[in-house]
Amino acid sequence: MTRKTKYTCLMFGEGKNDKDFIYALSGLDKFKNYYAKNWYFKFDNAHGCSASNVIKECKNQITGEEDLVLCFIDLDDLKNDYKQTWEEEKLKLEDDASKYDIKIIWFLDKLEEELRRVLGEEYNDHSANKEAKKSTEKFINSDLWNRIIELIKKRENELGVIKYKD
Repeated sequence: MTRKTKYTCLMFGEGKNDKDFIYALSGLDKFKNYYAKNWYFKFDNAHGCSASNVIKECKNQITGEEDLVLCFIDLDDLKNDYKQTWEEEKLKLEDDASKYDIKIIWFLDKLEEELRRVLGEEYNDHSANKEAKKSTEKFINSDLWNRIIELIKKRENELGVIKYKD
């Protein structure tokens, strides 16, 4: 008997809000049953701090069994910490992450700004988890959604369909 094996993806958030949000997005029927039906997802998060620390913590969570590692990081801290050279620092971090086959998804500023882009200006920063879970359907076809799906589909195409015999 031939069966298709599911790929494994680690989705690693900068903090607990990020982890909860990406978990909620991955639970959408359209995500699970259409875009990511061939994938099994694991979730974890760092505990805030700098982008380089988030990547370091992400590296520590990699088991070697992952077919894809997505690391979600806020860009605002990088811009604040490296005012004049943040773009160069971003490239260095991406280069470092690529050595571990980590794909970084940069929140254009921070998670709350991504939420505001989709949910509108009335969105309240203090209710990230509640609003994200309540409004995840609005994220389908958003820029953030498309950046995630693009990386998943690209990796799936690179891997091809894995089959094995019982």
